[in-house]
Amino acid sequence: MGGPRTLVQGTRAPCWPSTRRSHLVPLATASSLASDSLVTIRAANGLADFTQVAALRAEAFYEDDRSRFVSTFKRQFIAQEIESLQQRTQPSQLSAGCQTTDCLVALASDSQQVVLGCIDIRLPRAATGVHPAGVPAEDHQGAYLLNVVVHMDWRGQGVGKALMRGAMERARSHWQASDLYTHVAADNEVAWGLYRSCGFEEHSCEAKYSQASALGKEQQGGRDAAGCGRALGMGSLSKEGGGP
Repeated sequence: MGGPRTLVQGTRAPCWPSTRRSHLVPLATASSLASDSLVTIRAANGLADFTQVAALRAEAFYEDDRSRFVSTFKRQFIAQEIESLQQRTQPSQLSAGCQTTDCLVALASDSQQVVLGCIDIRLPRAATGVHPAGVPAEDHQGAYLLNVVVHMDWRGQGVGKALMRGAMERARSHWQASDLYTHVAADNEVAWGLYRSCGFEEHSCEAKYSQASALGKEQQGGRDAAGCGRALGMGSLSKEGGGP
């Protein structure tokens, strides 16, 4: 099996006040779905959003798990991910009072309370003072996109692309990112097609992830340390691994 690809796309960022802002929209605003409805992208805010995001990620993480204990695993994952999201999206002492991650959610226009999908942005070093994993060490204005998850009932209807475009716009306009990076498994052609449609191109090829993460869990070497993956980005792009 192939490893992951690292992707990049190519724009320094202010340190925002500690108060959470949940209405900094439109981002990529809305995208037409197959059902002719609209999906709105906004920053996740509060326990209700984080709980739904964590549940989506738990379902995706254990999607192929048929073990008798999977329900217990999901509950544990959800509790841990809620706590992690609260920590990552709030100002921290390590980042001079700035948050290090932005989490965005996709909502259907006819149900603004139901989260259909989510994505995280690791913010540029210029914005936080903390270098985001997955971004080349020399790039202080690069942001990293990860944890793209769409509810299984809404896959294939444009939600993933709306999330990607919303995150790209927010990273650049709100956090002044100059380049965007992500990873995708070399054999994950669906994800590769999504990233390419959003303007990403291949940046490098490596055998290991180099601290790329999947669903909020840091991975050393990724799911498959052997083989070549793609590291992708906008502005520059690379083959490595990881991805949604």
